[in-house]
Amino acid sequence: MFKGALLIVACLVGPVATLGQTRSFGSPNKATRAVIIPVGAKGHENSESRIEIRSARGRLLRRLNLASADHNHGEGIGHAQWTGNGGFFVFITGSSGGHQPWHVATYFYSVARNRFYSLDAMVGRPIISDFTLRGDVVIATRMGATLDDPKSVAFSLNRWR
Repeated sequence: MFKGALLIVACLVGPVATLGQTRSFGSPNKATRAVIIPVGAKGHENSESRIEIRSARGRLLRRLNLASADHNHGEGIGHAQWTGNGGFFVFITGSSGGHQPWHVATYFYSVARNRFYSLDAMVGRPIISDFTLRGDVVIATRMGATLDDPKSVAFSLNRWR
């Protein structure tokens, strides 16, 4: 009985321990690092994020704050990944207020241009799925004319080198 109680407590406390932890992603070429910092309201720290792109020596190159004043209109970063050559950092977000839960806003950072871009804006419709990477190509699903009409999209990042 005692072992079972410990297991239940570990399961309940385990996920809480990961809330609010900064995540760091070193680029494959070791030249750059993306740091995702949770900045959401207490108890919901991961629901809003700030991302910092830093040089290998730690110098801040670019920052993107996805927080909102009311903690209901910001974005929290979920899946994030460097392209294999370290030229781009791609990530998805979700709304901190639960608005449009079907929308998986997708962004990328170009190392060469030292700038963030919205993939949704590039493809002209909201992204509605997580992404996969094939080289410098982002593969995802975007909304068609309606949510019931999804369209696959393969987007090359090479233009933003």
